[in-house]
Amino acid sequence: MEGLDDKLILNVGGMRHETYISTVRAFPGTRLYKLTEPPPPGTPAAQGPPVREFFFDRNPELFSYVLGYYRTRQLHCPADVCRDVLEEELAYWGLAEAPLAPCCWLKLGGRETRTQDFLSWEACENAHVDERLLLNPIESQGLRNAWKPWLWVLLDQPRSSLGAKCLSLISALFAVCALVIFFQETEVQLDYFSANFTPVGHGAGAGGNHQQQQQQQQQNNGLVYRRAPHLLYLELLCALWFGTELFARAISCPDKVRFLCSPLNLADIFCLFPVLVELVVGDKAERQPRLSLTLGAIRSLYVLKLVRLLGFLEKSLALRVLVHTLHSSWKEVCAFILIWVAEILFFGSLFLYGELLGMSTPNQGELHFGDIFTCLWWTVITLTTVGYGDVYPLSSLGQLTAAVTATVGMCTGVLLVPVLLVRFQRYYAVALARQKLRPSGIL
Repeated sequence: MEGLDDKLILNVGGMRHETYISTVRAFPGTRLYKLTEPPPPGTPAAQGPPVREFFFDRNPELFSYVLGYYRTRQLHCPADVCRDVLEEELAYWGLAEAPLAPCCWLKLGGRETRTQDFLSWEACENAHVDERLLLNPIESQGLRNAWKPWLWVLLDQPRSSLGAKCLSLISALFAVCALVIFFQETEVQLDYFSANFTPVGHGAGAGGNHQQQQQQQQQNNGLVYRRAPHLLYLELLCALWFGTELFARAISCPDKVRFLCSPLNLADIFCLFPVLVELVVGDKAERQPRLSLTLGAIRSLYVLKLVRLLGFLEKSLALRVLVHTLHSSWKEVCAFILIWVAEILFFGSLFLYGELLGMSTPNQGELHFGDIFTCLWWTVITLTTVGYGDVYPLSSLGQLTAAVTATVGMCTGVLLVPVLLVRFQRYYAVALARQKLRPSGIL
């Protein structure tokens, strides 16, 4: 090329661009810069007149932005461009490392985020489809196991037939009956324990409470907790139905490992323990109040049996999106939990020593916590702004710690909500778009 002020014509995809040689020499080492270099001596190109026009079979629209980058030192891109296409064009022109302008980077980053959301939701939906296919009955099982698919569909898919609906309704009635028995049992337990035991509170008299509890335990050694026999027999009837249903589901399930890993199935297994333990132990269970309380806590799993009633309803799109949002946000949830635990430990220790330093002065009253675990409990109810009032600060340092703890708790509590809300909105928009594309055959 003779001079930097000479013009250069670039024909890209049929669109002619005219610029100066000095413009394309802005970035050495690029493809356009090499066009301005003199040809090697002795070659036909060096002997003839200089070439002023070049043709490239590339994207003419994107080349306008490439040439604009040579002129302004700012790389922009159209709003509807694919990121992979843009990267391929930039790599061809030798501008793979060129920084994108912030305005276009935000647009391209938003489109990339939507693409990732779509792929994530697509993977989630495909996983559900694979799970349904895996748990669906297998046709070619032979005559010997031909009853298993029929039994599995009957027990696991309540909306599949009239018989499945009736069977699910019977199971729901047994679950309600078990809950009624459980509620009746709690009334008997409350009457017994309120009449024979005194609740243990927090405070400085923890040692006195411990001595009082030991004396009361010695006095109550002869007390017997009586349970109505008809409640045990009715619960046994419900447990027999639950056990039979669980056994039938276990032997007919195509995937035994996934069946045993299901939380609802594990809850069904644990629900059988209380009545079986009482039958094995017999009258000894009535002389062990703690055993009765433990079995009562396990009986609370009867509530989870009502979750199976959702099988009558088709899972809504919003519910599936919510589950996927929580599943995809596990890193943020874990980070939030770690922050919360650190705040509990820090402010619990700060509250303990703040109260001890404040109580070192006379006429400050008595402490009403006996250990650091009570202080951690106070930190939890203060960070969550619940404030039961069973433990409260008396000293000035303790009150200052309480004010800071409550403020930090309110600020921390709102950190996770925007993350989940924004991600839920993105996934829900993607799910709606995918649902609209499905009937038209695009997906």
